[in-house]
Amino acid sequence: MRKFLASISARSEFVIVVALAFGWFIVVSLITAFHPVAAARHSNASLLGLAIYEIFLATLLAAFLHMRGWTFAKMGLVPNLKDTGIGVLLYLAAYALWIVVWMLTVRYSPQTAQTISTTQIVAHGLSPVTAVTVSIINPVFEEVFVVGYVMTALKGGDGEWRAINVSVGLRLLYHLYQGPMGVLSIIPIGLLFSFWFARTGRLWPVIVAHGLMDLIGLLAYSHM
Repeated sequence: MRKFLASISARSEFVIVVALAFGWFIVVSLITAFHPVAAARHSNASLLGLAIYEIFLATLLAAFLHMRGWTFAKMGLVPNLKDTGIGVLLYLAAYALWIVVWMLTVRYSPQTAQTISTTQIVAHGLSPVTAVTVSIINPVFEEVFVVGYVMTALKGGDGEWRAINVSVGLRLLYHLYQGPMGVLSIIPIGLLFSFWFARTGRLWPVIVAHGLMDLIGLLAYSHM
């Protein structure tokens, strides 16, 4: 088995990883984008189901990539205290970027801003335990694959901007279910995260920033 996996081309490896990591999410996101529903997309049950599914996928993909010679260090995932602090600063930068985007939206497209303000992605009454659990698992899963793997696999030679564009494009596709809010928030924040990784090769700050975004956002819907 190991010999067979080692014989797979880099292109085939990339297709397998991206399809397994994001294929189902992209399909569901596109269906929801074209057939939106009024109800909130996420609840306690759906978020916990998401976390379990991501753990399953991450385990499967980690085993596959390990046999292919990949390591967390190769993808820039080396947690340390310094990068944790940088992750907090990266979160603040992402939040400031969102504020700018929001202000521009309110100024130049008030109808879009109104749509965003009335869009409910998560149901109220979320358990704080669910919020914390998802805020740990989801950022690790997403950033390891959509930034760490995708960009490392693609950015060799002069492919840096190709890697950034593919990473942001994938991130956008599986967030389209969020409607205008997904588009307006994911593109600038995805560019920020991808550009940071392209410049530094360090993934942990991106995971920390994403985790803080999820945690603060989800706790707003929780009951303490």
